[in-house]
Amino acid sequence: METTISIGKPHRAAGWMAIASGLIGIIGAAFLITFLTGHLKSVSDDEFFLVRIHDGCVVIQFLLMIRFLFALRDVPNQQSTRMSQVQFRIGVAALSFTILFLLLNFPKVLADVLYMVPQGIFGIWLTVACLQKQGDIPGGVRWFGIIVGIGLGLVGLYPIGYALLVDSILLQIPAPSNESLANVPMTTTNAILHIMLMIGSLLGVFPLPIWTILLGGRLISGKIPAKAPHFRGN
Repeated sequence: METTISIGKPHRAAGWMAIASGLIGIIGAAFLITFLTGHLKSVSDDEFFLVRIHDGCVVIQFLLMIRFLFALRDVPNQQSTRMSQVQFRIGVAALSFTILFLLLNFPKVLADVLYMVPQGIFGIWLTVACLQKQGDIPGGVRWFGIIVGIGLGLVGLYPIGYALLVDSILLQIPAPSNESLANVPMTTTNAILHIMLMIGSLLGVFPLPIWTILLGGRLISGKIPAKAPHFRGN
């Protein structure tokens, strides 16, 4: 049974930031889906503006999520302990590197999909964090977060598997051209990796904004206990 408690303004602000993050994430996902459904075969550089809008939205989405992590850090688990400083920093670092990699997409320094690696690390972090919050985050939302985290983790494996098993072209700096990427043959391994990417996107990337909105709403309403900041130590 959920218990509503009184929470401070900082955590209410974090809840609103989580909701804003989710709304911006939905907008970004809409641009990405529009791009993918309209350009399933060949894509020119000029047509990538939809992807860049998506990238910009995700940058803002994850910037807002960093503030949200501070509130999630302060949610005690059943043993009345909060996540360690090291664990918290891993989550912030994963989001920060995702933002950095996305920003490096704009000048074409890195391949478009490399940001999925730190995003996948954040997915693993999210799964672990939700597993630790049993009894403090409402069950349905907690399990939703676990599924989202697993999905993000699968997406994070895509560029790693591609570079190791298909073609290392993704590791080129500056980023390879779209034409060069299009010339990579669609081998069985490549096809399996794309299927994994699709499954991970459906489980993690697209539902992530909805999860942050749900959790942000519960934080605002006081249904999640967020207490004064405290670390367990390293």
